Amino acid sequence: MYDEKVFFGIITLNLTDVVPIIDFLENARSFGHPVSTLIVCYLISCDAAVVQTLRTYTEVVLIKRDNPVMLRRLLKKRGLKSQQIQELLQTPHAKEFHRVSYGSSRNMVLLAALLLDADFLFFFDTDTFPKILTHFDYTTKKAEFIDIDFVGSHLQYLTASNDIVVTTSDYTGYYIIPRMQFPNLRDLLIGIQKEDRYNYITTNSTPVTRDYYLKDIFNTQKILGGNMAINLRKPSYLSPFYSQTMILDGECYLGRGEDTLFGPLIQCAGGRCVDIDLKIFHNCFGDFPASPDITIQKNRDRFFFACMGWIIRNPFFNWFHSSKLQDKPTRDPYSRRIPLMRGSLAAAEYLNDPRFLLLPEAFSKANELLPQWVAQYQRLMDVWYSLQLKLEDKR
Repeated sequence: MYDEKVFFGIITLNLTDVVPIIDFLENARSFGHPVSTLIVCYLISCDAAVVQTLRTYTEVVLIKRDNPVMLRRLLKKRGLKSQQIQELLQTPHAKEFHRVSYGSSRNMVLLAALLLDADFLFFFDTDTFPKILTHFDYTTKKAEFIDIDFVGSHLQYLTASNDIVVTTSDYTGYYIIPRMQFPNLRDLLIGIQKEDRYNYITTNSTPVTRDYYLKDIFNTQKILGGNMAINLRKPSYLSPFYSQTMILDGECYLGRGEDTLFGPLIQCAGGRCVDIDLKIFHNCFGDFPASPDITIQKNRDRFFFACMGWIIRNPFFNWFHSSKLQDKPTRDPYSRRIPLMRGSLAAAEYLNDPRFLLLPEAFSKANELLPQWVAQYQRLMDVWYSLQLKLEDKR
């Protein structure tokens, strides 16, 4: 197996710290898994000393998202035209707003790995770690972890069948939305299509823990971008990532869900995605073991941007599931706007944050932009199919 090339991929605004990249590299080394290349897709700055340290472990490929020169050169070498390359590497708001969609960012890493002939690509995020939170005492804040074989665990299942394209799993640690309760919170969650999390958000203050792993294995459409491995050896099963950006009130916001859509796209191509029950630790608020308090500015920011990201995602998400997967929505998506108006007003008052008043306007604009996004997605898929044919010919 180790004649095959394992790549790591990470996306970040600034490469200024070796953590947690070095944790994953050391974890792979400790379990005997050579990592051929680390791809770092950054947007703003890159610390030379950090790069030098990382290069003591493996080859490092740097991609600057607003000017991916190497990728353009490699894609042109494979025979793609300039317009096709532009569709794959969409960054219309990078210069003005320093924003690139999550889908385009992940595609840059995926394309680099494919064009550099990787066999397996592992994604992890800058707030995840190759260990599992097994126990947490809420009173003393004492946490216990176990180390796991991150690369080996994914490869065990990724190579188990020819049609397995992606392995993934959820996380241990705190949920992305802190515990909170205020009038019309349920309405807010209905508006962002997260009403199934109401009971959890209003009652749970403790992080997810798990004292076992690699037990509950199942096929899934739910892909977690910070805990994912991809088999690149059969390009015909692969699909691109896709998500949107939206300008509102002079700001550029990023739609979430590029990983959520990746699973169904793989399934439509005839591949399988498997949850391998490897819930690595996610320090999503950056100050574990502190309990996430929604009144703290950084946590309120994270919640607001998550809400905005889900609202931008949802129209395309709903269209895709109804038109491509024939899934009927549980309720009329447009009926969510009235609850959202009540919920966003309540959130703005409760959190003393007027940004939440933008959510209903974002809801309307995202639905208006849906035809443009569908056309954009279809152009992306056309180019991707052309690239797949060229990759298949080479392999």
